[in-house]
Amino acid sequence: MRIPHATALLAATAIAACSSQDSQAKGASAQAPVTVTATAAVAVAPAPTTLKAAMKAIEEDWKAVEGAIDHLKKGTAPDLAATEAAARRVAQAMHFAYDPFEDKEVPNFATMAKEAEAALNAFADHAKNGKQDAMKELGKTLQEQHCARCHDATEEAKG
Repeated sequence: MRIPHATALLAATAIAACSSQDSQAKGASAQAPVTVTATAAVAVAPAPTTLKAAMKAIEEDWKAVEGAIDHLKKGTAPDLAATEAAARRVAQAMHFAYDPFEDKEVPNFATMAKEAEAALNAFADHAKNGKQDAMKELGKTLQEQHCARCHDATEEAKG
């Protein structure tokens, strides 16, 4: 008879504990609302072994950034969390262009890479904070002032 009594006692204790936690949770939510903020997870890929590999790895992410810019131009909202994550990955690739794969044959290569990284991180920050107007403004010059400038300089230096 002791086993059933002990089992009943454990079950009653478990039920009481759950009920207590449930009522505490209800009381807590009544006192202070909980705010949940979604943050994009930035996937971390293995480090590339060359700058060319780093640039190849971000092709789809750059297309996603361009797609977000196109949405903004049309007045439609892009997926902000996905845009933030893609822009962060592209920025990470820009980091490789000055550390460890700086091309010393191209004048100002590291500077251009750092500026591109900063611009992409700013774009990602705007996406994270829902600042679509700021994204749209930065998107107008992102490719020309950062991507094309570096690519053109590389082509000019190397032919």
